[in-house]
Amino acid sequence: MKTKSFILAGLLAAVSLPPAFPAYAQEQATINPVVQETPATPALLVLDQAVAWALENSPALGASSARADAATASQSQAGVLPNPEISIEAENIYGSGPYDGTSSAEYTYSVSQLVELSGKRGNRVRVADAEKTKTHYVRDAAGLDLIRDVTVAFAEVVAAQQEVTILEEEQKLATEVRDSVVAKVEAGKEPPIQKNKAEIERTASQIALDRARRNLSAKQQSLSSLMGGKVATFIVAANSLPPLSQPQSLESYRVRLDQTPDVKIIDTSVHQARAALSLEKANAVPDPTLSFGIRDSRDNNAQAFVAGVSFPFPVFNRNSAGIERAGHDLNAAMLDQRGAQLSLEAVLTGVYGDFSSAYGEATTLKATVLPGAEEAFGVAREGYKAGKFGYLEVLDAQRTLFNARKQFNEAVLNYHRQRATIERMTAIHAGQHNDKGNTNETVKN
Repeated sequence: MKTKSFILAGLLAAVSLPPAFPAYAQEQATINPVVQETPATPALLVLDQAVAWALENSPALGASSARADAATASQSQAGVLPNPEISIEAENIYGSGPYDGTSSAEYTYSVSQLVELSGKRGNRVRVADAEKTKTHYVRDAAGLDLIRDVTVAFAEVVAAQQEVTILEEEQKLATEVRDSVVAKVEAGKEPPIQKNKAEIERTASQIALDRARRNLSAKQQSLSSLMGGKVATFIVAANSLPPLSQPQSLESYRVRLDQTPDVKIIDTSVHQARAALSLEKANAVPDPTLSFGIRDSRDNNAQAFVAGVSFPFPVFNRNSAGIERAGHDLNAAMLDQRGAQLSLEAVLTGVYGDFSSAYGEATTLKATVLPGAEEAFGVAREGYKAGKFGYLEVLDAQRTLFNARKQFNEAVLNYHRQRATIERMTAIHAGQHNDKGNTNETVKN
């Protein structure tokens, strides 16, 4: 009988569980569900809308964008030439003898300009440009993080909704079984102890249902927080999530790693460190200051041009320590680059294994366990009504069915967690966070 029970747990689950997650990709058209305007009716939220609102309202993403703007300003500042200096000098004034007062004064009016040599300005611009590029990649990575977090939170709400549905059905069936047992007890066909067992089972299912509803409320709050609290009351559309689909090959994910913001951040750090080393070497060469002006002599009312050039004399400071430090920074950046590549490949391999396992578990449960559990429960229930089976067989089949449904629900959630993780690692949705769309059309409060 237990074999039959176990083989039975699936038609209800296969029918009532949501079709797992439609593909969330840039090319997919936005889903536009019908939304009821009645205040008592919760808004229907789709994944695209949740992501769009989160991207629009995320403080972390806004901070990343502000830092990118700051780096852009720094890049512009790095290319600015040094300001010229204007000077006025007065000689032979307020002395003694013939230099009493200003009648013998000589005034010099000149302009001085520091001339940067050896690529200082160019290397300074390259350092700032690398910093600007890196902050933009950091912003891209933050956007991908947010898409992953919203997708996982959305999937968790879907799973929590499904858990409530499962437990509502379980509680309903437990009540029906309890009523059937009570009728048999009153007819003298079952001992009174079976009535107590049925009542305990019904009460336990009610407690589990209350707990699931509280969990659903908490998951909805978490998703709402990621969206900036845009929607107070909502339900999520399970069919706006990607469907269960066979993972691509590991190599197809691995080749995408080099194009991810995470790798580009490390690569840009190497370019920045290399430019910083060139800048420090350039700073070791002193820059001349050129000056040009006019000298006005009051005693003979004559004027003459003056010109000059000056060089710092590199005796005490040749910037050797700065060059050494920049060399070590470059070496560290290159080692970080290599280490990051190895680490990402190792992590990707692990995540891919989890992703494939989650897919296998979910599809196996859907294809074999759920149908068998559903069939077994139906047989046991009808047999109990006909007097062929006892209450324990019905109870065992019922538990098998709902445990299978819960296991499938958890397996689908795990699949989407792993899928969101691997899509984040390989930047599947790169650039999508730049297209926020119209956030006022699909979901309304």
